[in-house]
Amino acid sequence: MKLPIGEMREVVAILTPTTITDEAGGQETTYSQSQPLFVALRPASARESKEFDQINASVSHIVFGHWHDLNALFSSARLKHLETSHEFDIVGPPLNDGKKQFTRLNVLRRENG
Repeated sequence: MKLPIGEMREVVAILTPTTITDEAGGQETTYSQSQPLFVALRPASARESKEFDQINASVSHIVFGHWHDLNALFSSARLKHLETSHEFDIVGPPLNDGKKQFTRLNVLRRENG
């Protein structure tokens, strides 16, 4: 599969988690933001379910990006779309091209911050 370079129009940042301990001994997770990078963000599916009289929706996407930007991401990291401020959880490990040209990520859009 060829990297869709012409479709890499979405500007995102990688949010890397950092756990800090406060004076009282409690732990809090904060996210540091990387430099902006361009990816191709494609919607893949949408789901809706009803639990406890509440409708929950989730939208899955596929992200294609340059291998050197995305190849070593962990599922604890997030992607943030810089135009819309939507955040995406990484679902599973990065799927790297054997020729080190691109990386594919399966992501899930976060609905509740």
